[in-house]
Amino acid sequence: MAYVSLYRKYRSQTFDEILGQEHVSTTLANAIREDRVAHAYLFTGPRGTGKTSTARILAKAINCVQGPTPSPCGVCPSCVAITEGSSLDVFELDAASHSGVDETRDILAGVPLATAGGRKKVYVIDEVHMLTSQSFNALLKTLEEPPDHVIFVLATTEAHKVLPTIVSRTQRFDFRRAPTEVLEEHVAHVAKLENIDIEPDAISTIARHADGSFRDALSALDQLRSLGGRVSEEDAERVLGERDEDAFIEIFDAIASGDIGTVFVTLDSLIAQGADVRQVALGTLAHARSLLLLKTAPAAEGLLGGPEEDITRLVEQAQSFRIGELLRTLDLIGKSVTEMRNAPNHRLFLEVALARASAPETDSTPDGLLGRIERIERRMGIETPPAEDASVHDVAPRARPEIARPARVAPPADARPAVGGPAPKQPERAAASQPPAVSQPATTQPENETETQIEAPEHVGLNHIKDAWVAAIKEVRKTSQRVGALLNPSRPVELNDGVLVVEVQSSFHASAMSEGGNRDTLSEALHTALGIRPQLRFAAKGAEPEPLKEESNEPVDYAQTTPVSAAEHDPIELVRRGLSAEVVEEVGDSAKGVPR
Repeated sequence: MAYVSLYRKYRSQTFDEILGQEHVSTTLANAIREDRVAHAYLFTGPRGTGKTSTARILAKAINCVQGPTPSPCGVCPSCVAITEGSSLDVFELDAASHSGVDETRDILAGVPLATAGGRKKVYVIDEVHMLTSQSFNALLKTLEEPPDHVIFVLATTEAHKVLPTIVSRTQRFDFRRAPTEVLEEHVAHVAKLENIDIEPDAISTIARHADGSFRDALSALDQLRSLGGRVSEEDAERVLGERDEDAFIEIFDAIASGDIGTVFVTLDSLIAQGADVRQVALGTLAHARSLLLLKTAPAAEGLLGGPEEDITRLVEQAQSFRIGELLRTLDLIGKSVTEMRNAPNHRLFLEVALARASAPETDSTPDGLLGRIERIERRMGIETPPAEDASVHDVAPRARPEIARPARVAPPADARPAVGGPAPKQPERAAASQPPAVSQPATTQPENETETQIEAPEHVGLNHIKDAWVAAIKEVRKTSQRVGALLNPSRPVELNDGVLVVEVQSSFHASAMSEGGNRDTLSEALHTALGIRPQLRFAAKGAEPEPLKEESNEPVDYAQTTPVSAAEHDPIELVRRGLSAEVVEEVGDSAKGVPR
């Protein structure tokens, strides 16, 4: 006798034996019991979930000698013939290989003919979505008004490809992936019946790889029994390979932690098992889409297909990403899929996309900069609340520390300017324009708190400041273009005990940035970008940091100031001092006093 595969040998024969699809079996059994069987059904769902087996059970329940009954006997001639696939009243058509309109018409030509002894003729069309448009049109009229002795059962794994006009003429039943625990129980039961010595961990591995399919689970068990002896978990993993969903979980864990090496190793493992690179890329796109869906709509878990334990892992992994990171990852992988169309090396494009998603610093585009900022914010636990959550009525504005500014003191009325004639005296007008003094409430300074130094939080390090430096300079330019110019170029070089040392272009720039106003502008920009206000020191390239310049509140006696020489205003002199340069040669008539 020829060997029969396990999935064929243990195919469900009654409604009670259909596992994981109680919503289907119960409804059909009640319809048979109450004589309300429809003329056409559409069974949809993943592979190996029992669609064709249910269609055969429906045919047996209707044509059983003891029927119609929801519990066919399985031993009468009709039940035996249907089980063996030799019944003249049950026609099974594989639309994947018989999709032509002529073949469909040949099948439909026998619809008006009477049965061969049973109550009903049952037409089972598997993978019905593969039919051509002409075949669907040929089926449409018969499906709408079939003879009373005919029932159609259409089965498909891709219901969205079936014409809506066909779907509207059927009763639709959606088959679901079997839960992993149900698969484990079924595999263990069959292994016991077949005397297969297998470890429980190996059964769990088989159930995970089956992805909700009973047929795939029994096929894997059939394959592992050929190893001989006791089947271990290592045997199962070695023969079945790494599951795609496990690999995608591992890849995105590595993306979240910035581990490019793990991304490459996991991707190589998938490809080494024979996976197509383009399909792997589409799988990563689907995984990123699932994470984005769970991140934006946590209650939408039911929209995702797959085993429950996979959904749980996705929910946990979604917490490791921000929405912007997932959108950037989707964009990078999507572009790589598009570029694969016209390139022979598909793997390179996917590797580059995943590397940029893992390490935003490798991406020089503006999106890469945003990725670095988002990663810093995620590590710092900074989340932007929704706009509707904030209200001017119930949310107090964030207090910002006051920055001490030197008092501006007007020169005495009889003071003379440094250059030129005597200044006109206007004491009355000055007094009239002076606003009246307003007493300000005194603020108390808390004990052990200083205004000159605010230490950076411990979780913000020098690398975080380097990543956000470009964003901080942009904030500086919003406030002062002059300070922005003084910091171009500049870079943070040291952070120690809350003191940040910034390297600038020259000693002139270091001295200018050490002034209180300029220093405060950069401090505010750092607070906007990172939420910190470290004490700032500035150093020219290769030099020690400039000492802090404390601004004096003492009034200035302009009468005692030294006149500024004309050379101090010379543009060439200012450029020479600012860039630490030397005048090599003067060209033209500048030496003769002719304006340049």
